Amino acid sequence: MATSRARLWQQLMQLSPICSGSLHEQYLTCGKASCRCHDRKEPQLHGPYYLWRRHIAGKQVNRTLRAGPELERVRAGIDNYHKLQELLGDWLVQEENQVLEGRRGVVSWGKKNFKRSLPRR
Repeated sequence: MATSRARLWQQLMQLSPICSGSLHEQYLTCGKASCRCHDRKEPQLHGPYYLWRRHIAGKQVNRTLRAGPELERVRAGIDNYHKLQELLGDWLVQEENQVLEGRRGVVSWGKKNFKRSLPRR
């Protein structure tokens, strides 16, 4: 168990950067009526624009990113965030198994749904 915990911590330390949220690719129209994006037959929308959405302090925060190193860093960070969640889920399963095995000070004696009977009057 100690070796799996050490391996888990080693994997956690390698996750960097970590970014929560999601990326959305957008193609948009502009405000110019004569622009190619407003063509009725073959509109050519502007983009792609990348929108990074996440929640901070209970509020949704959006940030538009351009293609390039910043976008790739956020993409890698979101992938690492998903790996982090998976590793923490594995760790939680290990900890819960230890609790159920009685290694963490949980009393293993007694009945599951024991109800104390009250004295009769």
